[in-house]
Amino acid sequence: MPLLMKFRRYWAIFVVAVLCLPTIGLFAPDLPAPLRSVAAPEARWWTNAAARLDPYINNVFGFRGAVLAAHAQYGRWIGSGESRVLKGEDGALFLKEDQALEQSLGQVLRPDAIAAAADVAERLDKMMQARGGRFLVMSPPNSQTVNFELLPAYARALKHAPTEYDLFVGDLKARGVPVLDLRPLMAQAKTDGPVYRRIDTHWNERGALLAFNAAMDALGRPDLKAAPVDALGDAVVRDEGDLVRMAGLTKPEKPDIGYKIKGPMASQPGLTPLTGVIAPVSPRDPFVPQVFETGHPGPRIMVIGDSFTQGYWKGLLASRSSAYAWIHHRRCRFDFADVERFKPDLLIYAPTERGIPCLPSKDGPKATGGR
Repeated sequence: MPLLMKFRRYWAIFVVAVLCLPTIGLFAPDLPAPLRSVAAPEARWWTNAAARLDPYINNVFGFRGAVLAAHAQYGRWIGSGESRVLKGEDGALFLKEDQALEQSLGQVLRPDAIAAAADVAERLDKMMQARGGRFLVMSPPNSQTVNFELLPAYARALKHAPTEYDLFVGDLKARGVPVLDLRPLMAQAKTDGPVYRRIDTHWNERGALLAFNAAMDALGRPDLKAAPVDALGDAVVRDEGDLVRMAGLTKPEKPDIGYKIKGPMASQPGLTPLTGVIAPVSPRDPFVPQVFETGHPGPRIMVIGDSFTQGYWKGLLASRSSAYAWIHHRRCRFDFADVERFKPDLLIYAPTERGIPCLPSKDGPKATGGR
């Protein structure tokens, strides 16, 4: 009588194959995965394997990327914020999406996507040169970049160069495209007070103002800067932030510091909407374009940015221009015809660090001109 009946042999082969999957996964192609928080087993792990070896195994199992991606999708489905937020030192929170952490640490490099972003910036520069205007590229750094010291220790140990920010700035300088590296500015400004949120993905009002003033200097219009004493009020304690909501917390471990705004940074009266200039989007879109005449003299200013400039710069743009436009960069998929129709004197291309790469999108191909 055979050891295994014929129909059971197939089941045996199937079971053995399943048991081999974790080993095969160590060598087979896998999906991108979050950074490993444990790089090697602890010394003398065999004396207490449950405590000293298990953390390492949990970081190196086969098909780790696929398993964690599935876990993240499940977490989003049930509304859990655990897979979206990284807890750092001293109560700081960081966004885990868009590979922002890996990007800031130099753990992910997408040179083709960065070169494509530089192509977009170069095209905008040539458009502005043709009309006698001024152009600038500036990228608000990730909070992981600015508040690097608040990342978990294992993440800080993985930092190396170059980063995608380095590649982008270097490429633009090589092409002769005007670019402002905001990282040194933010690092210096931190010595006098916070410039980025601790429990939110964005900079605070002070960081936003310093970046705006630096952009005006770089554009050759220092007369458009707003003095901090005129634009910022008292510091205020805040315990709300987008990362707090994503993490499902009712209250952060440590509150945040922001600033009241006033004068040129506050909402400005007398704005008149300009219609028929910017391609419309759905009113449910979180990034509805802003196009206004202000009723006072000044240059026409346009910003192609994201949430770092959408609200933080609204008052500054209105108080410093005769007309201003703000549109989202759409990961390089904005409509170049919007620029041609608005005819700005000053144009700023300002994707956040994690929004720099021109990555494939289910929304369709990149926009080119009015097509």
